[in-house]
Amino acid sequence: MYVFDVSSVRFVHTGFMQYERGVSVVIPCYNREQHLEECIQSVLDQESDFPVEIIIADDGSKDESMVIAQSMSVVEQEKNNAQFPEEADEDFFGSTILVVEKPVDCETQGAAPTRNRGVERAQYSYVAFLDSDDLFLPGHLKRLFHLLEDRPDFSAAVDQLYGFDTDIEKRWMMPYSDIDMVQLESFFLSPYFNPSVAMIRHTVLDELDGPFEETLRFAQDIDLFFRILEKHQIAILPEPGAGLREHDERSTGGKSPYLQYRYAEMAFNRAVARYPYPKKLIRKRKAALQFRLAQADMWERKYIFAVVRLFYAFLLDPGRAIQTVLRRKFG
Repeated sequence: MYVFDVSSVRFVHTGFMQYERGVSVVIPCYNREQHLEECIQSVLDQESDFPVEIIIADDGSKDESMVIAQSMSVVEQEKNNAQFPEEADEDFFGSTILVVEKPVDCETQGAAPTRNRGVERAQYSYVAFLDSDDLFLPGHLKRLFHLLEDRPDFSAAVDQLYGFDTDIEKRWMMPYSDIDMVQLESFFLSPYFNPSVAMIRHTVLDELDGPFEETLRFAQDIDLFFRILEKHQIAILPEPGAGLREHDERSTGGKSPYLQYRYAEMAFNRAVARYPYPKKLIRKRKAALQFRLAQADMWERKYIFAVVRLFYAFLLDPGRAIQTVLRRKFG
């Protein structure tokens, strides 16, 4: 079994660390026995001319998720040994699967600290993320890896996210607003990434002193990409990269929309306190958040709060307020 207890491990700033060429794929997991095997297999099926390690970072699963992960780890190791029993062959790139357990002295922690524990174990020069109910699509890792190898001016790269429910062949695209390169302004106004389509240089994650903000229950990915874009460039590719599985048990599925938007607002406030965004952008983003929070208030029948938020949004961005009302009225 390839199981590690990282209760004593701490994230260490290593701005000048040199990592071995390859990709570490971090998969946070909590009670995903129904989808985990398919998720891991989508990584194993990736074509690569570089080493890949898969790190299953568990958050204290109470189902059979870790049994599945550990059994796949053993099978993959046996396959590697059979293909490559003795001396190193530079043309052989086997995949390894590591299972990182939640520290025994803490409760279930959520996606941010679980991903961070996975990053702590990562040994390769690039880190990719995949949620345990999602899938990589063919060509994803190789495409992003070679782009970042060829373009040192980019700190990270993303390709296109697709949604699906039960049949991955029947998927729909979730397109980004930018082409070729992420514009900080457009991302600030409408954060639109999912970690499952991203590959990030390990050294860039090191700069962040623990990449995912652990005080944010939701919107940790928005906060991460804000911090990267404030200092670096991110490339966008047009090809399909990952499939996001739509189901009721997603970490955000079934949760209060108000709660999700409140955490998005917290990520926004952190960004504004940290970086000199133009005041016009701040007003527009703040208005957009108030619109969203007003919608959530309406869903939860908090009508007075909704009216107050809508009025505040109108004061912040009257043009968008009028467009929203007209769109609602006339379609």
